[in-house]
Amino acid sequence: MPVKAIPKVSIARNGVGTLVVPCNKIQIQYCNWGGSSQGVRDLLTNGQLNNFASNNKNIFIEVIKKSGHPTATFHYSNKDKVNEIDIKNLKFNEVLKKINEYSQRSGNELFKWNHKVLSINQSTRGIWSPMHEAKSDRYKI
Repeated sequence: MPVKAIPKVSIARNGVGTLVVPCNKIQIQYCNWGGSSQGVRDLLTNGQLNNFASNNKNIFIEVIKKSGHPTATFHYSNKDKVNEIDIKNLKFNEVLKKINEYSQRSGNELFKWNHKVLSINQSTRGIWSPMHEAKSDRYKI
């Protein structure tokens, strides 16, 4: 009698099989007459922000005209993380570069990882050091 496989639907995991972009909303706040908002106004008039929005359809972009220095606020999907950056006195290509950079981040704090392997599983062998050996088995100098 032949062995038949049991049909099973794969378990959906975040990021496996689909791309889930962590940044889901960008708010750009600028002033209509302030000198520090000139780069943001140039970005809005030359249409580069429209190109960015059409290339990233899964990111909601909100533009707010409000007095004060321009800021860009990025809303991430992991634990409702919000990152706000100051974009005053930047040229339009620098503003677009900042928006592109922060939209590709995960929203987590930047850190330096000094270990070679990052795993969520414990080691099966445990921790080893020469001090865990029995005194009779230790190397004698």
